[in-house]
Amino acid sequence: MLKSNFNVYLNCMCIHLNMRRWTLSGVFVAKQTIATLLLLFTFTSTASAVDYSPENLKWTNLKYTGSKLFVSLKTSISIDTVSKSEAEAAFIIPPEGKGKAAVSNEIVKINVNNAISSVLGGSNSDFTTWLEPNTEVLQRTSVYGGIKEWYRTYRFMDGKVYSDKRKPAKKSEKGKTWDHWTKISPGYSVLDEDEKKIIISEPEVLAYLVGVADLEKKGDAVTFNTFDKKGVVALTASVIDEKMVSVDYQLQQGDKASRVNKKVQALEVQLTFNPIRAGVKLRERYKTDIRMLVDPELKVILKISGDMDYAGHVTFRLESLVLKP
Repeated sequence: MLKSNFNVYLNCMCIHLNMRRWTLSGVFVAKQTIATLLLLFTFTSTASAVDYSPENLKWTNLKYTGSKLFVSLKTSISIDTVSKSEAEAAFIIPPEGKGKAAVSNEIVKINVNNAISSVLGGSNSDFTTWLEPNTEVLQRTSVYGGIKEWYRTYRFMDGKVYSDKRKPAKKSEKGKTWDHWTKISPGYSVLDEDEKKIIISEPEVLAYLVGVADLEKKGDAVTFNTFDKKGVVALTASVIDEKMVSVDYQLQQGDKASRVNKKVQALEVQLTFNPIRAGVKLRERYKTDIRMLVDPELKVILKISGDMDYAGHVTFRLESLVLKP
């Protein structure tokens, strides 16, 4: 996982803020890899007036690859819209109070899957996030398999967040699906008054926001907020430059497939972080330089880079892209 929690959606890609490490016979690798980078790139507006629409998204599926120290890293991202009733059927019910109700008729559903493999073994993590088109998160579920198994769902409520965390309680439960695990740790995280006034999202929205937000030229910026149990963190993604970059990926549209191998004038985006809660200091996971290169026409992340513990600087590259029909 990166020093931030891409814990990258390239998530990192996929980026989350948990910095848990895997040990493969002495080889340490980041647990959430791309998802950790994505976490740090989760674009969530601080104002509900911003209107993002999934109709503006030009693609439905992305795949990224990276490698370091004999370890292969893969991340896949899929984005779809589901009906309000379908989303609500997937929501868990907190023991106390109610979760936020879906407001929009169409809810954005994002899935990010990360896989780490080496000659010594492997692990995987899977994230599913339901959010309003303006990126307000309603629920987020994560499942980790392989060396260390655990499950967690965050159900967002008015003023607090309910957490349902589960692990195998005995050997006979290991290797089974999370609904067979009996070590259950429920809990709540309470938001302060400032955090209650803003839109809060999760790491997996990064790719979605890149696809629908107005990041088009140097100087453009988007500020977003990501949930952290220690306090919500505001992240600003700023276009700092333009760079010519070579790309090589598979392009799919309908039943037609082609290879894209060319140079693209991409936008270079950098992230900065600030806690929302007064008096809270940034954790080390946020004190890292994460940058990505974005195709301004397709509005897709072409590359995302950051520092991983024990591995140093790592870059994830776009491997395949599925366009909307």
